Amino acid sequence: METELNRAIQDGRLRFGLPMWFMPEWRGNLLSHWQDSGGALTEYSQVFGSVEGNTTFYGLPDAVRVNAWLQAVPDSFRFCFKLPRDITHEQNLIDGLQRHWQGWRAFSDQLGQALGQIFIQLPASFGPERLDELLGLLERLQEAESASLCVELRHPAFFDKAIHEQTLLRVLADRSVARVTFDSRGLFSDRSQTAEVLEAQRKKPRMPVHPVATGNSPVVRFIGHSQWGQNEVYLEQWRTKLLQWLGEGRTPYVFLHTAGNQDVQHFVRFVERLWQVEPLPWPGEESTGRSGELF
Repeated sequence: METELNRAIQDGRLRFGLPMWFMPEWRGNLLSHWQDSGGALTEYSQVFGSVEGNTTFYGLPDAVRVNAWLQAVPDSFRFCFKLPRDITHEQNLIDGLQRHWQGWRAFSDQLGQALGQIFIQLPASFGPERLDELLGLLERLQEAESASLCVELRHPAFFDKAIHEQTLLRVLADRSVARVTFDSRGLFSDRSQTAEVLEAQRKKPRMPVHPVATGNSPVVRFIGHSQWGQNEVYLEQWRTKLLQWLGEGRTPYVFLHTAGNQDVQHFVRFVERLWQVEPLPWPGEESTGRSGELF
């Protein structure tokens, strides 16, 4: 049964993705049995419309590597790459951007329209007293970049539902910049005690889920429970929210994670069945043909 979510995925108004495009554990499911990291992006992009690119957080790739990525994906594919931590985790964002601007600009220019989102992930120490820095960074990026911007903040003050959060939302909405919604409720309700779950709980932030769309392309990062059925209530909430955003003419991005991500491709299948979305074609398969805050 075709649904509105399915139609939105097919025509590019809704993009799903994973945190990377290759893990050896995905062979034989998302990827061919023989696939290696060099060819995985081509198969990945046959299934997903985007990817959460973490590699740029640690360092920018050279032009040869970027060109190989572009050759591997269809024109409709969009990368969501993070600004390098040399910018986002500096003592001053503007100073960091100035020092590393030439390298970033060369990278983004080469990607062109394939760069669908510029992901600005800020540390938990970045608080309201530095909001002017963020504003300056956004202004400089929007002057030079055509890609959408999204910002993930982790300081508790930005989740107070009062003055700091309202100021932040106003700053982002005035500039049509998306606030990334990080939903780790499934992960932190997991009591399985596996090494992967415990490590993810140690590393991942635990923040309130405030899914307010401040830009045209809202970004959701969802980290699920290792027992997929335990995510159902959260995913039903997200279905409602995504349909609301689509009805408002927005084009959301949703990135799905699990602890360790070895089994995330199976989790995607669970999401599709839950939402009665016609499964997207996988490599080697034939293609088949209420609003409001709930969190």
